[in-house]
Amino acid sequence: MKRRAQAQAAGALAGRTGRRFWRALEELADAPSFRRALRAEFPNAFEGVSDTDRRDVLRVMGASLALAGLGGCTPAPAPDARPYVTQPDQTVLGRPRFYATAVTFDGYAQPVLGETHEGRPTKLEGLPEHPAVRGSADAFTQAAILDLYDPDRSRGPLHLNQPCDWAAFDTAMVENGAHLDATGGEGFRLLTGPATSPTLARQVAALLRRWPRARWHVHDPAGGDLRREATRFAFGRPLDALPRLDRCAAIVSFDDDLLGPGPRQTANARDWSAARKAFQADGEPCRLLVAEPAPTLTGAIAGERLVASADETGLLLRALAARFSEGPEPSLALTARQVEWLNAAEAALRAAPGAALVTAGPWCDPAAQALALRLTARLGGLGRTLSLVEPIQAWPDGDGSLAALVADMAAGRVDTLAILDANPAYSAPADLGFAAALRKVRLRIHAGLHADETATLCHWHAPLAHDLESWSDARAVDGRPSLIQPLVQPFYSVRARSAVLENLQGRLDANPRDLLVETWRARLGDWGDPRWNAALAAGFLDQPAGEVSASPTAAPPPSSAPRAEGLTVLVRPDPCLWDGARANNPWLQELPKPFTKLTWDNAVLVAPALAASAKLKNGDVVRLGAAGREITGPVWVVPGLHRRTVLVHTGYGRRAPRQLCDGRGFDATPLRTAASPWRLDGARLERTGRRAELASTQLNTALDGFDFVRTTSRADVAPAPPPEPPPTLYPEKVREGPQWGMAVDTDLCIGCNACVTACDAENNVAMVGKAQVAKGREMHWMRIDQYHEGPPDDPQLFNQPVPCMHCEEAPCEMGCPVNATVHSHDGLNLQVYNRCIGTRTCSSFCPYKVRRFNWFDFTGDDPPERQAARNPEVTVRDRGVMEKCTYCVQRIEKARIQAKVENRPLRDGEVRTACQQTCPTEAIVFGDVSDPDSAVSRLKAQRRNYALLEEVGTRPRTTYLARLADRERGDG
Repeated sequence: MKRRAQAQAAGALAGRTGRRFWRALEELADAPSFRRALRAEFPNAFEGVSDTDRRDVLRVMGASLALAGLGGCTPAPAPDARPYVTQPDQTVLGRPRFYATAVTFDGYAQPVLGETHEGRPTKLEGLPEHPAVRGSADAFTQAAILDLYDPDRSRGPLHLNQPCDWAAFDTAMVENGAHLDATGGEGFRLLTGPATSPTLARQVAALLRRWPRARWHVHDPAGGDLRREATRFAFGRPLDALPRLDRCAAIVSFDDDLLGPGPRQTANARDWSAARKAFQADGEPCRLLVAEPAPTLTGAIAGERLVASADETGLLLRALAARFSEGPEPSLALTARQVEWLNAAEAALRAAPGAALVTAGPWCDPAAQALALRLTARLGGLGRTLSLVEPIQAWPDGDGSLAALVADMAAGRVDTLAILDANPAYSAPADLGFAAALRKVRLRIHAGLHADETATLCHWHAPLAHDLESWSDARAVDGRPSLIQPLVQPFYSVRARSAVLENLQGRLDANPRDLLVETWRARLGDWGDPRWNAALAAGFLDQPAGEVSASPTAAPPPSSAPRAEGLTVLVRPDPCLWDGARANNPWLQELPKPFTKLTWDNAVLVAPALAASAKLKNGDVVRLGAAGREITGPVWVVPGLHRRTVLVHTGYGRRAPRQLCDGRGFDATPLRTAASPWRLDGARLERTGRRAELASTQLNTALDGFDFVRTTSRADVAPAPPPEPPPTLYPEKVREGPQWGMAVDTDLCIGCNACVTACDAENNVAMVGKAQVAKGREMHWMRIDQYHEGPPDDPQLFNQPVPCMHCEEAPCEMGCPVNATVHSHDGLNLQVYNRCIGTRTCSSFCPYKVRRFNWFDFTGDDPPERQAARNPEVTVRDRGVMEKCTYCVQRIEKARIQAKVENRPLRDGEVRTACQQTCPTEAIVFGDVSDPDSAVSRLKAQRRNYALLEEVGTRPRTTYLARLADRERGDG
């Protein structure tokens, strides 16, 4: 965006008396770039494509379309495996089988129901019976299936970065085990990533009994240490504080993205949705107030959002606590806007006795987090809106575990270091000097899914099995243990983590299933006991973490020391890649990030005011740093970011040659220190004069119209007479059987992207790579449009999921010259692939920009083994074919066939689209709109139901429910 356009954006709202929603600053300024994007069917569609771009596309599709040569791998079969020569009993070809299991994210179990076709896993859904997820899943869990088929995974052990066999590894481990037996484990250190596995804890306890001088360290790159330190400040000992958002009538958040990405997102979103639905139905209080320096998913749906710097959020927290006699009043003065927000927060908390929650973010000062915990306790929230439990994750060495390990390595006190499922050479704070200290260790062993930055510095690399091909266990965020069972035998020559841990001690005959049975023998008996069958069928043990009672203690006050002059840099895990461990996943790389819609890159995020003063525009490369630490990266301007705050994300800048993640984006680690890993004060921002191309989808699907998102009051939840349909010149269609439609509640949508990834997984959607996204050629069938209202420095934020509208009077059907776009008898707008000749007329006629065109043939040369990785119930599209959302027609037909077999009508809720099934807030409802008693019809009957671009007269079957406002903004 030109700097002149920024100035135009700043003044575009001056003097306006009505409401105006805008997607990007270019739209607010009515910049030429936005007008071009608005008119274009495919922005930049006819720019040339280089051979390099094509190679990049094929590399991206390697995991998304294929098993990448799995046929050449011949791992030893399990003792109870049988060849698939004859059809197994109870197996019907074409009918999927489902298994309850789990995948891990940041150490926590994400309970899932795994779908397999003839033994090949194809889809993951949230486990319906698990109380923490209740059938939902986040984007990371949906994408975990693609990690299983990652062609960049390690396929065998390495010694000095060269392929070797397991026999060589085993021999070395036996010899080293004997050496450690003689010294009692002197100098042996075990470093793991975050872990909640009871089996791992049992194994390590046994190892420490055998080698009492050994030590276990944990490296948590996402910062869980600060949470535990905060509870130690507040209650005298480290605990886990679990919010219960379904019990909250008022939530006041200080830079805490409760509904944002992370292992707790699904559980928190389900709970918040339950409270919000109670507000919709019965008027039960459900207030959410957020003060934050940068936009978050929680801030986007808050009734009151205040843009405040990191220092100001701490000041506001102390001021709020003082109003409830929890600490002294801060001496610094507040602005009028801050006082207004503070008054609203106080009123909301006082109106919710025993149902209030005050929370501070996990990356905030632990003393500030402790103050929020004590304030919640004073408001009567302990045991109601906030549960305290013993730490669910392992925390064996306390605060500073990694720093203590590095100090011992540098001093020569570490003889053998085994690193399990962690990559500290990439993710450790820069000032620790982990890589240099690691080189001083005599024997270095790494075990992980990939030969990553840490593996290249080690003598031995042992490839680990994926969660979906191994036996294990882990605890969910509520403490319930999940039993992880394999859906498929390992593709490569890999071992389970529990087996490798035994190998480190010289035990070579370890069986992961036997190790799991040993952990749970007291409760489930020996293998073959009926209790095991029941537990594996359920997928978890109903044994949540027990609440503990604790009283607030005196704690150090939050820091009020003046910060250095300059900018404040905040470092956060990436919303799509988290800490970088998933950076080889194309679904996550091409997933548009909230608020920027960037793909395949991170950026230096700055506020419009800062960009204007520094004369910066999107794509300008800057140098950012302080105190000798700096990074270089491209700028992206983000509305709603504090003007003196700069935001960067981890997860990029990986150094992994020949892997998909190699060299993408920049590494933010140099800005992190052990003492302050998430914040850098006194920073400077300098222009370099260079530019970088960034691929954002924000303007690729810009719509021409108005009133895209709406807000209203709770009174409009009541039913209303159906509106008269707009006049039409189209002939009336024959309606037979169920008439399918969808309602999307924008009051519940948090913009988490789970629906986008679920749709990709269900419908074999192709990932196309950065160069193609930059040309407007992304293939996502579902997208999340984000709108702003108000000034660029402090806008209100809105989310709007956009699938195909399935219009009753669809322009695409009239425009297609070969009748490839047709209307079904049950109301679906269908695409007949083998008729399509690629004129793209249908797309040019579509006012919603939901159609996607295959510019290249991504699948024509794939062997049958690669095709097996896809959902066999959905056609893989060819070059020159248009595609779009089908309302998951394959699921409709499956349910229809089953109902016919059972000689009954379809039941309401029996058909669930992929986006609906995974949505953690249940914002998407699908069903028969011809049945007035169906759930979707009841939603569409509310006064707040409306159609997108209603004025064009397409009569879409997909409609929206307006967002409920706590109070009106503007005069609209």
